[in-house]
Amino acid sequence: MVTRTIENVPLWGNDLALDFANTTEGAGKDHLRTYDDLVTWAHRTGALPTDARPRGKLTRARELRAGIYDVFTAGSGIEVVLDVYADAVRNGTIEDGEWRWSGTHPDRPLWPVAAAAVDLLRSDRLDRVKVCGNCDWLFVDASRNGSRRWCSMDECGAHVKMRRYRAARRSG
Repeated sequence: MVTRTIENVPLWGNDLALDFANTTEGAGKDHLRTYDDLVTWAHRTGALPTDARPRGKLTRARELRAGIYDVFTAGSGIEVVLDVYADAVRNGTIEDGEWRWSGTHPDRPLWPVAAAAVDLLRSDRLDRVKVCGNCDWLFVDASRNGSRRWCSMDECGAHVKMRRYRAARRSG
């Protein structure tokens, strides 16, 4: 099994905000260990142009990540998401129907994430946001009938099915 790092953590959320929330794996593994990790993730996902190199601290990023997870799982945490979104609106412009930001503000990598979270909350995809039945990652279920239960069939779905198979063999 490949060790996950910020450079290769899967982007299975089908949404920028959910992929950001998924930069942690349970209580034990946080892929945002440094501010440089945040910048690396933002470059990798296109949330930040590769030539942008802001500097800052992770405090607000971790607050936003927790807020996004809470909003889509428990219905709480909207305040932090809206706070970062308000900063994004104040610092951004809309060009050709898309948000654009520039500069090296420390929260610059977070603005597209907050905008994506608000867009998802206002979209018809909201009822398709689910929590993986294996790893607790968030994802937008893009299946035709909306019955997907795992962030990835190849990983989490396969793990669950293998556990069920082994349990059935032991008991049968």
